Amino acid sequence: MKIRSVLLCAALAVLGTLTTVVPASADGISTYYLTFRTGNLPNADTEDAVRVTMFGTEGNSGPMQVDRDFRRGETWTSGPHRHPSFGTIGYISLGKGGRESDAWYSEYVDIHEEATGRVYHCAVNEWFPQESLTRFYACV
Repeated sequence: MKIRSVLLCAALAVLGTLTTVVPASADGISTYYLTFRTGNLPNADTEDAVRVTMFGTEGNSGPMQVDRDFRRGETWTSGPHRHPSFGTIGYISLGKGGRESDAWYSEYVDIHEEATGRVYHCAVNEWFPQESLTRFYACV
């Protein structure tokens, strides 16, 4: 009887680890949350719209525009964003508009994939000039 309990516990433990590595829901749709960090430097904030595209081994999100003010020293999370799974995310494109004539200092964008629990960190640490500009950043 004791051996059955041990085997059952072991089987449940293995089953529990298997369910945590499922890359997407049964319908192939994954939920993502994006966390943006604006630097705590003078004039690092922007009122311009910010654009981000996630690129993975199985596709990309297409451009997503965030229409909000990004304040100096602020960490802000956007989501949920539901898309077909992109596989392993390798990089992003990040940009801002040029309508407000202000620069923006972005420290990073983190992408949390809900189904896997994986967080991709995309270090930016760059100033975006007053004009419209898009750049690419690796995610680890």
